[in-house]
Amino acid sequence: MKNEYFVSPQWLNEHLHDENVVVVDASAPMPNQSIDYHQLWLEKHIPGAQFFDLDKVANLQTNLPHMLPEPETFRRTVNKMGISENHLVVIYDQGNMFSAPRAWWTFKIFGALHVRILEGGLQGWQQAGYRTESGKVTRSSEVFNIQFTPEKICSQTQILNVIHNNVPVQFVDARAEDRFQAKVPEPRPGLRMGHLPSAKNVPWTTLINNGSYKSVEEIAAIFRKQGIDLNRPIITSCGSGMTAAVLVLGLDMIGHKEAELYDGSWAEWGANDSLPLEK
Repeated sequence: MKNEYFVSPQWLNEHLHDENVVVVDASAPMPNQSIDYHQLWLEKHIPGAQFFDLDKVANLQTNLPHMLPEPETFRRTVNKMGISENHLVVIYDQGNMFSAPRAWWTFKIFGALHVRILEGGLQGWQQAGYRTESGKVTRSSEVFNIQFTPEKICSQTQILNVIHNNVPVQFVDARAEDRFQAKVPEPRPGLRMGHLPSAKNVPWTTLINNGSYKSVEEIAAIFRKQGIDLNRPIITSCGSGMTAAVLVLGLDMIGHKEAELYDGSWAEWGANDSLPLEK
């Protein structure tokens, strides 16, 4: 095993049939994509990998995309997937580390004790020459005991409190620089252009290289270059709460383990004309 965050394709291949290892495909489309990742999972996945749908294991009572589900919704889902809080959950996605960190964050929020991400994702697995399979996957049900940590989740109300009361918290936005600077329209229709007042920009893609995170030294340097004080509190955001988790994981890797994530992100903030923004 590489460390407390990642496993290599070689490690996973050697431990694929361990009783305590559960593999999860958490692929999700970007907002401008119409890719059916569930169908792609059915056609090709790592042997034994189950599909964790971030858009369905979510709060479906809001029109915001893939908001964190209620604890009971998560518990029921992972129980059926045969996952307890003690299993070693290995998460991958079929893209470039776009959605696996969001699933990592979700499992951690609800109390999973051992969560790793497969470096290189499905592509890295295939490039290493390991086999895939197709079709549905089932496991015997398990009991996942929830240990929910809601203090890691930030709401619109909390963001407003930071802004209006000059709370010494830094906002860090994971969107592409052109979106952050309001140079291009948002991919979701109807949203304003801009960013949270005083926010700094660390595009999520700057932390990733070929489906793997860069070194902790490189990641720390990227945050510092953008003017972020790694000794002060941080709230991450993005377009919809997905790639904000890429930043949370990167911050966790470099020792900043208390970063919060604004779950509504720009999908919520950008839709409300009464909320302040900067361009």
